[in-house]
Amino acid sequence: MNFDEVNVQQLHEQTFQNIDLFQLKTIWSDCLPDASYRVTDFSELNLHVTKPQLLQLRWIDLTLPFGIYLNKNLVFLYNPYVRTLHTQVKILLEQPPQDLSIIDFLIAQSQTFHDPDSYSLKMEDAYDLSPNSQWREFGLPKVKDPAVFMTDLFITLGVTSFQVVTCKSKCLIDHESWAKRTGIHYTVKSSGKWLGSKTYTVTYDVLKQSEQAIHPLVSILEHYEEWEGARFFIATETGIVSLFVGGDLREGYGFGVFQYEQPGKAIPNES
Repeated sequence: MNFDEVNVQQLHEQTFQNIDLFQLKTIWSDCLPDASYRVTDFSELNLHVTKPQLLQLRWIDLTLPFGIYLNKNLVFLYNPYVRTLHTQVKILLEQPPQDLSIIDFLIAQSQTFHDPDSYSLKMEDAYDLSPNSQWREFGLPKVKDPAVFMTDLFITLGVTSFQVVTCKSKCLIDHESWAKRTGIHYTVKSSGKWLGSKTYTVTYDVLKQSEQAIHPLVSILEHYEEWEGARFFIATETGIVSLFVGGDLREGYGFGVFQYEQPGKAIPNES
């Protein structure tokens, strides 16, 4: 099941600043009738449970969405990327008086990056990152159209600019053509003496750009399979957080990785 095809029009929406599994269980206990449900995080989790079993869940990945279905009908959806709950009945969710950004929320819910194939070392080398960086991983769901989903996520997270390191000259040409058509400021730095060994670092300023402007560029990254070589910048009160994207979002194995030198307002949970 693809997360970007979920229809929540028939449900009531409630936004939140912060939330935990205990609060979610309280909502499920109050709002869901005794029945058998299918629960999914639109990635690897897909379970059939009774209501008592649902309330006994010890852990779910709160960086991934969480849907509950009754007789194939969606009755509950948790969306961490825009921090909304969708329920069959209206709920009153008490929230503490705090101003927690979406970046702080996701970092706080994220896990220590397990660094498959020394990914962080490759990115440190490619982008001259600090070897003392923090690396935190969060989930990304299975989606039908990764370019549309990631464009929305970039805008939600407040991506201000991004870089891509590529050795594909055709990819560079497409990047430059798009930037010239849209009038977005960009720079290109090349390294290597010979054509076959040259790499290009392209940097784009996408601050205040619309979804319509960013989507074609994200589509170029997907077309050339450059996701894992791209670095997306997010400005926070305490500095710059870099976002990297890996895995296969079409198959439900996508993931995001935050890299930063100093933690933000939220203190990451130890995993």
